Amino acid sequence: MPRSDNDRSDRIGFPTLNSLSRYDLVLAFIPVVFVLSVVLGHLLSVPFRTTLVGASAVGAIALLDALFVNPPIRPTQ
Repeated sequence: MPRSDNDRSDRIGFPTLNSLSRYDLVLAFIPVVFVLSVVLGHLLSVPFRTTLVGASAVGAIALLDALFVNPPIRPTQ
């Protein structure tokens, strides 16, 4: 199973931005897109269903990019 390319650290606490991998950022991007689309839809009086379809499309594109266009690779030893 592919693993993240994060460096191991003995520190306890939250990971810094430097220690986050591209795939961590993709996973954080998806819910942010949904929240922003709902807020923007509310401000622009766009129907809720339309904002969810748009957010789903953007999230699916991000997921497809992370899984198939730029997939995780195994570290060579």
